Amino acid sequence: MRSLLKFYKLAYQKKYIFFAFIAILFLLIETAVALFVPYIAKEIIDVALPSGNISEVYRLGGIVVGIALGSVIAMIINNVAAQYLSVYISSDLAIATFEKIQKLSLSNVDQITSGRLLTIVSNDTVQIQNMIRMSFRVFLRAPITLVGAIIMAYITNANMFVVVLILVPVLSFILYYAFKKVAPLFRSLQGKIDNLNSKLEETISGAREIKSFVTEIYEQQKYELVNEDYNQAIIKSNRILGTLNPLVMIVSNAAIAVIIYISAVLINRGDTTMVGSVMTYIAYIQQIIGSLMIITNISVMISRAMVSAERVDTVLLMEIDIENNPNPKFVELTGKIEFDNVDFAYLDEEGKSDGITLSGLNFKINPGETIGIIGSTGSGKTSLVQLITRMYDTINGKVLIDDVDVRLHDLKNLRKQISFVTQEAIIFEGTIADNILQGKEDASLEEMKEASKLAEAYEFIEESTDGFDTYVAQRGASLSGGQRQRLSLARALIRKPKILVLDDSTSAVDANTEAKIKENLKQVDCTTLIVAQKISSIIECDKILVIGNDGKVDAFGKHEEILATSSVYQEIYQSQFGGALNE
Repeated sequence: MRSLLKFYKLAYQKKYIFFAFIAILFLLIETAVALFVPYIAKEIIDVALPSGNISEVYRLGGIVVGIALGSVIAMIINNVAAQYLSVYISSDLAIATFEKIQKLSLSNVDQITSGRLLTIVSNDTVQIQNMIRMSFRVFLRAPITLVGAIIMAYITNANMFVVVLILVPVLSFILYYAFKKVAPLFRSLQGKIDNLNSKLEETISGAREIKSFVTEIYEQQKYELVNEDYNQAIIKSNRILGTLNPLVMIVSNAAIAVIIYISAVLINRGDTTMVGSVMTYIAYIQQIIGSLMIITNISVMISRAMVSAERVDTVLLMEIDIENNPNPKFVELTGKIEFDNVDFAYLDEEGKSDGITLSGLNFKINPGETIGIIGSTGSGKTSLVQLITRMYDTINGKVLIDDVDVRLHDLKNLRKQISFVTQEAIIFEGTIADNILQGKEDASLEEMKEASKLAEAYEFIEESTDGFDTYVAQRGASLSGGQRQRLSLARALIRKPKILVLDDSTSAVDANTEAKIKENLKQVDCTTLIVAQKISSIIECDKILVIGNDGKVDAFGKHEEILATSSVYQEIYQSQFGGALNE
C-alpha cells in the first residue's frame, strides 16, 4: 500500500496540483447535485403539485434542469482533469521505469526477468494510471455519495430509515465476502500476464527458429497452455463477481419492497405525502447500493494496483549491483587484459549464486594481441568476455584492464573503448547509418564507409536501395543473418576500439567472407578476443584460451602447443577435423 500511496501523491506535486484541485472541486459539485436532485423532485411531487401551484412546479423544475446541466459540465471538467493527471503521471512512471531499466546491470535483469520487465512497463503502469484516474472520478465520489445518501434518506423520512439501517450492513457483509474471495485471484493475474508476455516475447524473437524447425504447432500448444492458465484465473474471479450482482439485486429489491410496505402503512395512518418520499427513498437506496458496489470494485482495483505499484517500485528502488565507482579512473586504454584468480556465478531471482560458471581464471593478454577463446558449449566463454566490459561483476578475484580493476574504471569511458559483437547481431529499426552511428554518433560518411569496408558490409550497403539511408526493419528482419552480423561488426569498428570482442560474430557469413574479415581486422590496432566454436576461426590467433567444462582454464598458448597438451582442445580438434593428432 505504501508504494501505491507514493505514486498517488505524485498528483499533488507542484506541476499537477492545479489539476488535482480542479478534479476534486468539480467532483464534489457533481456529487452534491446528484444527492440534491431527488430531494427537489420530492418537493415537486409532495408539495408543489398537490397545492396546484404551477409556477412553483416550473420554478423547481427549472432548478432541477439547471443543476443537472451544471452537473454535466462538472462531470466533463472533472473527467478531463482526472484524465490529464492519470495519463501524465503514468507517463512519468513509465519513463522513470524505462530509464531505470537502462541502468540495470545484466545481473539485475536476470533476477527480474525480461518478461516481467515488459509487463511492468506496459501493464503495471497502466494499472496505476487507471487507479489514479478512478481515484479522482469514483474513489472519492463513492464514499461521499454513500454517506450523503444515508443522511438525505434520514432527512427525507425518518420512519423508513430502518430500511437503510438493515440494508447497509447486509450489503457490506456480502460485498466484503466477495472482495475477500476475489482479491487474491486478481493479485495473481499479474504473474499470469508475466508468463504470457514472456512466452510471446520468446516466440517473436525465435520466429526464424520456430519456422525453420517447423514447430509452430508445438509453440502454439505451449502458448495455449499459458493462455488457458490466465483464462482460468479470470474465469474463477469473474465467477465470484458473477454471483455478486444477483445477490445485490435480491437485497435491493427486498429493500424497495419494504419501503413500499412501510409507505402503505403510513398512508393508512393518514400520511398522504408519501408518493414523493417513496420515489426519493428508492433513489437514495439505489445510490447507497451503487456506492457500496463501487467501493467493492474500488477495493478490487486497489488490490491490483497495489501489486502493480509494488512491482514498479521494486524496479525503481532496485539496488543496481554494477554502478560507477564514486572516484572513477579515466584511463586511455592500450588493451592489456588480466584475469587474476577470477570466479564468476550467475544469480537467481533471490540474488543467490546459481552454481559456479567460471572458476580460478588466471591469464594475461598483451596489448594488440589476437586471442581465440574456445571450449565446449556451456563452458562460460561468453560469460568470460562479458566480465571485460563489466556487464557482470566477479564474485572473487579481479579483472584488470591496463592494470586497473574494471570496478575502478569509469564505466562509460571503459565501454566506449571496447566494442562487443555478439553472435545474435542486434539491429535496431531505422536506417543502416543509424545503426552504424550507434558506435560513434559524430562519425562522418567516410568513417562509415571505412568501417563497413573492414566489416565486408560496404558492398551490400551500396547495392541497397538508398545506400546508408536504407531503412532497416525492427531486429533487422529485412536483412540476412550474415548482413546483420557484418552491419553489427561495422558498428563496432567505427569507434576504433582498443579492445574488440567478437563472440562467434561471423557464424552466419560464408567461409570466404569470414577469411576477408579476419584479414581486414589485422589492420585494426586493438586487442582482439574471438570467441569461436570452430578451431579454423582462431587457429591463426596469437594465442588460444581453452575453457573446460568446469569453467577453468584448460590451456592458454599457441595452437601447436595446446594441441599437444590440452585434452579439451584435442577433443574439439578431432571432432572438427577427424583423424589422428599427428596427421
